[in-house]
This record gives sequence, structure tokens and C-alpha cells, in this order.
Amino acid sequence: MSDEVRLSTDELHTLGATFGVRAEELSRQLAAFRRRADAEALRDGFGSEEAARPFRELYEQAEQALVQLQRRLADVGSDIRETVANAQAAEDELVEIMRSVK
Repeated sequence: MSDEVRLSTDELHTLGATFGVRAEELSRQLAAFRRRADAEALRDGFGSEEAARPFRELYEQAEQALVQLQRRLADVGSDIRETVANAQAAEDELVEIMRSVK
């Protein structure tokens, strides 16, 4: 096994963009989820606040988890894009150093 790491900035850029797109998609889905499953709709569906309470609590937990996931996907996408920019800058600098040596 080698200790060598190879980066394809194009592939990393694509991966970062994919995370960003998925975060945006999840944000849209979360908005739709909120519209369909809000507390009032749950109460109306179960007939009373008391009957809806356990489901409302599950809804709130699910919503919080989805918000956290959306934020994490966006963060990962941003971090990958930053890594791509740093790798590209380092590669460009190395090219300039090699040119100046010749």
C-alpha cells in the first residue's frame, strides 16, 4: 500500500457541487414537508391536540433532523469546494516554481 494521495480537482469539484445540489433539494423537500405536516394539520387529522401530540413530537424531531442534515450537506459541499480551490492554487504554484527552475 502506498502513502501517496492523488486528487482530481475536477472530480472533487463535481462531488462538492453534488453535495450542494442535494442540500438544496433537501431544503425544498423540507419546505414541502412543513406545508403538509404542520401541527395544525396533525391536530385536524387526529381530531384533537391530545391525540396529535405524540405525532407532533415525532414531526418536530424529524424536522430538526432534516434541517441538521441539510446544513451538514451544505457544509460538506462548501468544504469540498474550498479543498478544490486550495488544491488548484497549490498546483498552480507548483507549476510556476517548476517553470522558474527551468
